[in-house]
Amino acid sequence: MTLRGMMRTGWLAALFLFSGAGLLHAESGLRVEQFTLGNGMEVIVIPNHRVPAVSHMLWFKIGAADDPIGKSGLAHFHEHIMFKGSAKYKSGEYASTIARLGGDQNAFTGYDGTSYFVNIAKENLPLVMEMEADRVRGLTPSEDDVEKERQVIIEERRQRVENNPGALLAEQMNAALFRHHPYRRPVIGWMHEMEGLSRQDVLDFHKATCNASNAILIVSGDITAAELKPLAEKFYGSLPKATAPVRRWTQEPPQIAPRHITMQHANVQQPEWTRSYAVSSFGSGDAKQVLPLFMLSQLLGGGKTSKLYRSLVVEQKLASAVDVDYNGFSIGAAEFAVSAIPEKGVDLKRLEDAVDAEIAAALKQGFADADIARAKTLLKAESIYLRDGLTSMARLMGWIRIAGLEADYLTRWEDMIEAVTAQQILDASRKALDDNASVTGWLLPKEKGETP
Repeated sequence: MTLRGMMRTGWLAALFLFSGAGLLHAESGLRVEQFTLGNGMEVIVIPNHRVPAVSHMLWFKIGAADDPIGKSGLAHFHEHIMFKGSAKYKSGEYASTIARLGGDQNAFTGYDGTSYFVNIAKENLPLVMEMEADRVRGLTPSEDDVEKERQVIIEERRQRVENNPGALLAEQMNAALFRHHPYRRPVIGWMHEMEGLSRQDVLDFHKATCNASNAILIVSGDITAAELKPLAEKFYGSLPKATAPVRRWTQEPPQIAPRHITMQHANVQQPEWTRSYAVSSFGSGDAKQVLPLFMLSQLLGGGKTSKLYRSLVVEQKLASAVDVDYNGFSIGAAEFAVSAIPEKGVDLKRLEDAVDAEIAAALKQGFADADIARAKTLLKAESIYLRDGLTSMARLMGWIRIAGLEADYLTRWEDMIEAVTAQQILDASRKALDDNASVTGWLLPKEKGETP
């Protein structure tokens, strides 16, 4: 996972969604059960009875791309404030209660959605649902807690972005790749706008977005829909039904020119080359290209048997590492990112020319049948590890539903990957890897004596 991918999608990209559900086929015994509460809340259950525990994930179809103009970082700030007190539980009590019961909890914000999750013994699930419903129903942070948490997110930005030259380059590339779409803004927010976020901003955002019609409850683990339904009705059924907010995102104009960004920074120890393309996703562009693009990411940069690794690292010895990231589970355009670390003594122009030559060859010749078969096998094999964890299943299902796909997509992935043809991969590659829809980034050390 490159920093480009992490900056683009938040930490959720580390799930490797491109290999997400390879072995989650109906024949493997995976079941997905669904029902909807009277107030419109969607509920999905993924039974897994190997251990007496559950992963409870409450999703909201709202994310950083929905931040109001001038208030970037609000969705992420709201996620933090959700732990700062409610009608019944005081600030910090939610987290301390989960810890006391031996569970673990956290939350994350992406561009398209926000999720709050708890992993806990099944017997404690009712208390988790009571606390969750309570803070959704009545968030009551104090001014003091809001101010303290604002400083927390500001420090978070300093540590993860301001002091990280790769993250700074990623932000600049993102802003250049998406010139008009809200994906151009960082999930954590711009510093000067984060500093102005207020308690009222959070409460207004909460009221507008945290309602039953805008929520998805996903529970994975030692439970069935029949067991969960009375609990869901008891704790979440009384949440008020409201109209889900309408996403009024500005749309990206046609991409007609390649862009190039060079950043020098005193903290850079190792140069890095990266390029990002704006491509189709399940929610934007041609959805039929998505599965072939997942395959392309594996063929180009999926491990030591991939085309770029074999050529640049093993044969030409121009790079010490290569990586390709693609996550098609988004509502807006997705990002297809290629990155490489040069070997010592190799300048970035030489490395870039070599990458361009390999991509040009792939677009002209396509890929051998043996390479495609290997890539399909790897996509399936990698994903088996997701079944070992309760949270990984619920998380993947969440992004599937946030992207607007049906829940049974999870069980059909293996057959769909197997059905992708060499011609589909070639056609998708030629359309997606368009230099006019790309940004190339060079990250370099700052030379001695040069002013910032």
